[in-house]
Amino acid sequence: MANVQAELNGAAKRHSPVSGFAGQAANVLGDLLELAELQARLAKSDAHLSLSRMTRPVAVLLVGICAALASLPVLTIGLASCLDALTVLNAWQSQLLIGILVAAVAVMAIYLSVKAIRRSALQFERSASELARNIAWLKSILGSSHSSIHTEENNYE
Repeated sequence: MANVQAELNGAAKRHSPVSGFAGQAANVLGDLLELAELQARLAKSDAHLSLSRMTRPVAVLLVGICAALASLPVLTIGLASCLDALTVLNAWQSQLLIGILVAAVAVMAIYLSVKAIRRSALQFERSASELARNIAWLKSILGSSHSSIHTEENNYE
């Protein structure tokens, strides 16, 4: 009632200087959060673009891998023949020994590569979900502080 009389008498409303600063700070933080969210979207878009640009180099890499795999039997037979000529082993023993060594190297390389790829992929997914959770949390904090600022202004008037 006093507030209505003050308005009718031409008296200006009194605003808390803290609420004005807090409101501006909330607006700035809101803008910063929106900017961070846009930056995350841009990073995701850049990741998709870089993956699409990797198609041709990956295809060339696969051709190279296939050529290396195609030459592997010739190299292993050559190594086995060399081992047969230089040692007392029979041809089949040399071929078996070289085959086992090459298979062991291949299995170890595949195991280590798959393990590293999984670890790398999980790291990016974890950081992206953590960023999204942090942005949502900050938005909820700013939303509640923004509404409490309006409540404080209404109580102060």
